[in-house]
Parts: sequence; C-alpha cells; structure tokens
Amino acid sequence: MARKKRNQFDVDEIYRNLRTNIEFSQMDDEIQVISVASTIPNEGKSSVACNLARIMAAKYKNVLLIDCDLRKPSVHKVMKVSNRSGLTNIIAQFQDGLSVNSYEGVQQVVFEGGQNLTVITAGHRVPNPSEVLGSKRMGRFLEQARKEFSYIIIDLPPVAVASETIPLCNLSDGVLYVVDAKNADKRRVKTAINDLKRNGGNVIGLVMNKVDMSDEKRYGYGYGYGYGGENDGKKK
Repeated sequence: MARKKRNQFDVDEIYRNLRTNIEFSQMDDEIQVISVASTIPNEGKSSVACNLARIMAAKYKNVLLIDCDLRKPSVHKVMKVSNRSGLTNIIAQFQDGLSVNSYEGVQQVVFEGGQNLTVITAGHRVPNPSEVLGSKRMGRFLEQARKEFSYIIIDLPPVAVASETIPLCNLSDGVLYVVDAKNADKRRVKTAINDLKRNGGNVIGLVMNKVDMSDEKRYGYGYGYGYGGENDGKKK
C-alpha cells in the first residue's frame, strides 16, 4: 500500500510540474484550451489528458475534460463514468447561449481531495466523426465552454488516423504532443508535429510516455516532458 501511494505521489508531482510549465508558457498568449495529441493509438494520450485535467482541477475551479477521440474513446474508462451520453449527443442538440452544464452528458467527478472536474465523454458512436468535430456547432460549443471554464483539456484523436485532429488543434490555444518513448517512429512523429504546426497548431510541449525508469535516479515515474528545443521530452 505504501508503495502504491509513493507511485501516485510521483505521478502527481510530474503532472504538477507539467501544469507549472503550461502556466509559464502563457507569458505572451493565454492558454485556456489545451489539446492532447499523439501520432498513433495506444501512446497514452488519454491517460495524460485525464491526469492533467485532474491536476488542473486541484488548483483551478471550473476545469473541463472533453473526449474528442470518437473512434476509440477511453476517457469514460479512465474516469470510471458513463458514456451513455456525451459530446456527440451535445453537439446534436447544441443551441447558442445555453450553458454547457445544461446538457445531458455533462458529468461531475469528485476526487479524494475534494477537487471537482467536469467531464464530457465521447457519447454515442457516429459514422462521421470528422463531420461532427469539424462542424460549426463544435466551434460554437467550444466558444461557449470558454466562457464557463478556466481550463479545457481535450483528448484528441491520433494525428495519423483522423483528419479532424488538425481542425481541433486550430480551435485550441496549445497542443501537448504525447510520444511513446519505447516504440515511437521518430521520423513519423516529426512529420506529424510539422504537419500540425504548418496547419496552424500551436505545439507547446512534448510528453514522453512509457519512459524506462529502471534507473531510479532519473526524474519522473513513467513520464517525462519537455518544452522547446531539440531535446523536447528528455528530462535529465
């Protein structure tokens, strides 16, 4: 049990540092909507998005987590909430001026420390996720959410498998890019990040997931992060 608590403390400390880096990255432009992306599935972006949202909620009121990975949603699994109704249902019903919290599918998660996080899961599966996420309604929904929440964390679809990722990045103020440290194709990652930047995405940092922590002197517990420069994600 003590080891489990130690592990959780280590992970929380890493995400607190990530939160601090995001705060310091706002010197010139406010970063309110943060998207979490990866190149391919199973690189851990949903876990990063959920943990970041949880740590943000520990400090700030009115934090919103949205699962926009409509092809392979997992936020509801990580957060242990229902996916009976979610984003796709909300976008189908969206009306300008209505509070985000007025829609069915908006859920509240209260953590052990008492912090409250608002969660919108993916919702019903749809045959056209790119049309839903690239719609004008989606844009207007995020504009309404900006008025009601201090931070919005978005779990994006993987860049290499979903055309809607780039438009969603353009609706965000910053993108955290998650990379599987063990298995990632570096050339493919670089190409994907360059595509995001070329199309207007503001990549504010890299999160290296599945880092080999066999050397206990190394920083972190399974994660690393970096901002700017050639050595993004390599914390020494």
